[in-house]
Amino acid sequence: MQHSRTKPFLRLLLCLLMLSASGLFAGEGVPSVEDFQQLAREAERRQLPILLMVSQYHCGFCERMKEEVLGPMMLSSDYTSRVLIRELQIDPGQYVTDFQGQRLSAEAFTARYKTQVTPTLLFLDAQGNEAAERIVGINTVDFLIFYIEDAINEAMGVQAR
Repeated sequence: MQHSRTKPFLRLLLCLLMLSASGLFAGEGVPSVEDFQQLAREAERRQLPILLMVSQYHCGFCERMKEEVLGPMMLSSDYTSRVLIRELQIDPGQYVTDFQGQRLSAEAFTARYKTQVTPTLLFLDAQGNEAAERIVGINTVDFLIFYIEDAINEAMGVQAR
């Protein structure tokens, strides 16, 4: 019997191979977020968790995360129907509206989550609470998708088998 994560993983792997071979994906497919109240309404309406990548402008690892992992996930209907994927850059001058409607710097917003490394993947519910264990940094992409899959399942309230 196939593991429940095998089919989405194989689709993502095929997508990754096709995109890297064609060179078409440049990491532009991960939408940024400025209004978390609006994002929370969408998460609530669609009953989906939020995968938030905390990044910085000159972060090569962040670009790699977008190009090799999150971008292909955005293209896969296996993920777009299970999680809202967004990026938040914490560079100086970046401001957001938080889940309570308060306007503050992106850096102050992420300080609430005690993020210290970019990229960090946060898995949030519609109220802004962490719904699964965060993923900090990127070493190898090979197993990262399995960790992300587990975190999405946990955030969705699905027990991994």
